[in-house]
Amino acid sequence: MIKIGADELILWLRKNGKAENLSNDGTYGLGFRIKRLIEEFGGHLVEENRVCYWEYDKNGKQIELPKTAAQYQIDEKQLPALYNELSKL
Repeated sequence: MIKIGADELILWLRKNGKAENLSNDGTYGLGFRIKRLIEEFGGHLVEENRVCYWEYDKNGKQIELPKTAAQYQIDEKQLPALYNELSKL
């Protein structure tokens, strides 16, 4: 089992130009969709609203990333399938 945060997954999506039309939060935002996918792959929530720490871009602006994020536990063997599904968002 591995512990992974929704913030890490959102960062991966943002860095790779995926899910650009989705917000981080809200009923159908990335956080909600990530939770649903992790649960589909047998993972579970271990902590809610953990504070995230991010670097700023060269202009001093924070990149569009969450301020808090849920932490999940999932079997690391499920990560390739999870990232594959995330890339479709």
